[in-house]
Amino acid sequence: MEYHRSMFEMFVRGRGDANKEQLNIVGWYATGGAEKQASQGLVQGQDQNGLGTYSALIQNFYEQETAPYPAVHVALDTGTEQGVGAGVRAYVSSPVGVTPKAENCVFVPIPCELRFRDTERAGLDLLLSSASSPNGTAAPTTPLSSLHDALLSTSSALSRVLAYVQAVLRGTVQPDPALGRYLWSVLGTVPDEEGGWATSLQDTLMVSYLANLVRGEAEVAARLVLAGGT
Repeated sequence: MEYHRSMFEMFVRGRGDANKEQLNIVGWYATGGAEKQASQGLVQGQDQNGLGTYSALIQNFYEQETAPYPAVHVALDTGTEQGVGAGVRAYVSSPVGVTPKAENCVFVPIPCELRFRDTERAGLDLLLSSASSPNGTAAPTTPLSSLHDALLSTSSALSRVLAYVQAVLRGTVQPDPALGRYLWSVLGTVPDEEGGWATSLQDTLMVSYLANLVRGEAEVAARLVLAGGT
């Protein structure tokens, strides 16, 4: 396990963080094919939950690093096989048995959610586009094409929302209060375009006024110089 400590120290030095306490170890992760194993049977050293033979020992090591908080183990199913989707599971360990041992623990599932940033989403979309390519490659997208795709996605989302709202108003769809509150909160974040336009117009008029004022003062100064010379 000294390798893990060395890698963490190298990661901290590579980031250039002056304060090491800003980074905290919360757990560890492992990749595998749990879904495939569940459908085709278990493989040696790993069960259908993505836990391996040495998972308990590794978990005990990270428990010492995260104490007094429990270490979180994330099992990631990469889903590289055709027809197998990617999945993420999270666990914390609980000791079992009369005699406390590192390997005597049970992994308890905890709720987890897969999130990603917009920049990561763009990379994933580019990778997915290569799946339909004959040679399995995808050219990097241009800013204009990215904007076009984003506008199409936004237009499609707005169409789905509009269709849902119209169906609720017609009474053909049972309204969902949680979804309604979410849509209302989204509308609350939309800036006031009319107010923004008025503010921008005022700024433009102020700049134009100052430019005319400076131009007038320059003309007056030039005429005074000419008058003094004569």
